[in-house]
Amino acid sequence: MNKYFLWAVAIAALCSACETDNEAFAPETKKQTIALQQAKSAEANDYQMYQSILSSFVYNQDETYAENLLRFEQHVNQYIPHSDETTPYKPLDLKQIAFLTTADAGYIEHFNYSATAKTMMYAVLNQRYNDETAKSTLEPQEYRLVQTLAALYNDNNGNGYDDDIRGRRTIAFAYGAQYSFTQAVLYAGQ
Repeated sequence: MNKYFLWAVAIAALCSACETDNEAFAPETKKQTIALQQAKSAEANDYQMYQSILSSFVYNQDETYAENLLRFEQHVNQYIPHSDETTPYKPLDLKQIAFLTTADAGYIEHFNYSATAKTMMYAVLNQRYNDETAKSTLEPQEYRLVQTLAALYNDNNGNGYDDDIRGRRTIAFAYGAQYSFTQAVLYAGQ
């Protein structure tokens, strides 16, 4: 299974490297550099895997938003290896997606993380995140998540995301990560 996943990632990287759009040749912004540096420090880099999955999905303009959501769900479930064999396919909850598109930072209080991790999530959203503080105060799993959230929040890929959209995407990733990495990708990538 891992062998197929590695091949899929390699093919996706090759295909995304062959883009001819002008933004593929645009200079890297300061925020992208910060995001990539933060992501590189994660042991098993969830941020890069998330970006690889997102960049390998092609939104079809001829289909409706709902049809594209279903295709994205299938895409994510196809490319993420599943260690839980009893329920390997993770469906999207459309009501939760609708809610997450309007969620603000206050929703973090409802998450199942430590108080320190929630504080660090607020710091990410307020652009006051300090990696050294996070590393010294969080458990390894929560530290890895907060690193990914910081990289995700600081990387707008030149798409012109404003703070609200970046914040909601970061909150959606944290929401999904409570359950699994697959859920995090599904909710943040929608």
